[in-house]
Amino acid sequence: MQQDFSDRSEDFNGAEVEATVQRFEEMLRTKEAVFFDEETYEQLSEYYLLKGKWEMAMRVCRIGLMNYPYSLELLLNKAQLYINTEKFNDAIEVLDTASTFNPSDPEITFMRGVIHNLMGEYEQAIELFNEAMLVSDEKENIYFQMAQTYQNWQKFEDAAHYYNLSIRHNINNEAAYYEMVFCLEQINKLEKGIKYFQKFIDGDPFSYFSWFALGMIYSRLNKSSDAAYAYDYSVTIKEDFASGWFNLAHTHMNMENYRDAKEAYQRVLRYEPVSSEVLTHLGAAHEKLGELAEAYEKYKEATKIDDQWDEAWYGMGSVLYEQERWYESIHFTKKAIKINDANAEYWQLLADTETKMGNILSGIEAYSQAIELDPLNVDAWLNYSLLHFEQGEFDKAFEIVYDATEELPDEADLYYRAAVYLIYGGNYNEAYEYLQTALTINYDAHTQIYEFFSNLETQKALHRIIEQYK
Repeated sequence: MQQDFSDRSEDFNGAEVEATVQRFEEMLRTKEAVFFDEETYEQLSEYYLLKGKWEMAMRVCRIGLMNYPYSLELLLNKAQLYINTEKFNDAIEVLDTASTFNPSDPEITFMRGVIHNLMGEYEQAIELFNEAMLVSDEKENIYFQMAQTYQNWQKFEDAAHYYNLSIRHNINNEAAYYEMVFCLEQINKLEKGIKYFQKFIDGDPFSYFSWFALGMIYSRLNKSSDAAYAYDYSVTIKEDFASGWFNLAHTHMNMENYRDAKEAYQRVLRYEPVSSEVLTHLGAAHEKLGELAEAYEKYKEATKIDDQWDEAWYGMGSVLYEQERWYESIHFTKKAIKINDANAEYWQLLADTETKMGNILSGIEAYSQAIELDPLNVDAWLNYSLLHFEQGEFDKAFEIVYDATEELPDEADLYYRAAVYLIYGGNYNEAYEYLQTALTINYDAHTQIYEFFSNLETQKALHRIIEQYK
């Protein structure tokens, strides 16, 4: 028995889509012959494509093409599915069939260009996009794909140019903004990006994404206050713009405006589904504000959503460390390391905690790992050396900061610490040389040296030397 669903309204709304999907899937289950018109097959294939159900989309295309072998939409969707699964030769074969029936269709030429781009055949791709441009009204998409091709080709200046053209045709093309900023960063022309996006803003002051892109440029130029201003405009124009709030929150964190950062992260959670990433950042803002209980809860909530989110486990370990709950802290820090053992900060926290618990050998091992992963982490070097200093191993402590100066020759704290260890080791002349170097690099940081000497006479002697140098 055959059913006919060809009588349908022009508007294929959500309810109709779901109803048609159910009928199609029922047909597959029961193997009952059901009639669908060409347009319905096209819309079904589009539905499954958008849902990411590629196997079902392919079944629709195959069944639909058995009934309507000349359907351009079904052929293009079938080609797209082959592209998605990197079966490029199959996709080309489908496009060859489509071009037989529709020899002048620009979409076919466009998709050929996409395939050549993905295959690394960039010159052919650009030729095909230029050919499609002559007859297509979809200028925005073609410019975007040309930009993608030049970007894959490592020709970032050309890529930025075509992203710019794509945005001019559609000022709300979010992906083009992101990619354009990336390309300008690659060629060290971020300042040029300010002019680009300012022009877009002049043309449309209420383009929230143009303000957002301007914020991204300022962020990469380390102009945090300008970035915050631009991001703030983007969320003022579009209050529920979660990405704008997220970047604004990051910028406030960089500026140490932790209360503003906390409020912005809370806005993100209001306007998009709750995620481990945002909860962890919110926890960090609480932690910076000294709101340790709230920070711990946010980190804990993040691990419930994703138990492989190592940053949240680390956050819990950090909060517990600050509360001097060493045994609990070490448990969570080790969980973070088990998930991601290539993060130097995790190893440093583990080392600091092991040391607090009196586990000297474990502390030494963890510090060594932290330094190996990030030799530019001055705190890891200083804490590692301090561990030996507190054991009375002054020569070993000095050796560690000496090695650190090889990696960080302009870090004054290392030279001050070297001077301390040398004084304790009785090497006063050498200590004086290191002290002079430290004072040259950063005179104002000299007060740290007094913390290591309780003897008033020693403090006075050091003070005289430092004042004399001044």
